[in-house]
Amino acid sequence: MDTVQKIIKLSDIESYTSKIGLEISGSFYPNPNQTIILLSPADNFWDIFKKSEEYTQKVKDPIDNWSFRVISNIANKLFAKPEFPFGQKDNAPFLEWAKLSGKAWSSPVGMLVHNKMGLMISYRGALVFDYQIKFKKLYTNSPCNKCIDKPCINACPVKALTSKGYDIQSCYNFLDTAEGKKCMKNSCQVRTSCPISVAVKHNSEHSLLHMNAFKGNK
Repeated sequence: MDTVQKIIKLSDIESYTSKIGLEISGSFYPNPNQTIILLSPADNFWDIFKKSEEYTQKVKDPIDNWSFRVISNIANKLFAKPEFPFGQKDNAPFLEWAKLSGKAWSSPVGMLVHNKMGLMISYRGALVFDYQIKFKKLYTNSPCNKCIDKPCINACPVKALTSKGYDIQSCYNFLDTAEGKKCMKNSCQVRTSCPISVAVKHNSEHSLLHMNAFKGNK
């Protein structure tokens, strides 16, 4: 490891990510000689993304392609290895990484819930460093433990989230109806019902792009 690598700090990473609409949403040490930094959309993500070539030129899977480009660029500048939850046969285990960060847990409906972003959490990629970067450890209990009403359990209009798992076809069918437009424009009603998610800034155009991509997978 060279001298440049040794002086990378969390503030250095934050400086790069804040300029491109991303923020650090978790970090942990998988072993004594590594640090993994998880990256998610920040409040200014959509405004920045809309100006990107992936969006303006209507590239297929625009957000994934944008994420790959900008995070790979950051990784190169910070001497890190980029990892992504998409695009490969064996994607990195982001669900496991999220839980190891001490900032995300399994919710009552099975989705990940984040201490800051609630059920609206989305991981666009990660940076892997072959040394330890100092950060404030956060190992708390799931916010769901203090959520008395747990609105997420009954928020789905078609009860697609069942005790037997996710009835994805019911979800697809509902999104094709007039009533389903609310989920298309405002995002999944289960995700937005979370008390933490309510405070998360999200754009209807952003939600529509994601939901159309979701429908395109059926």
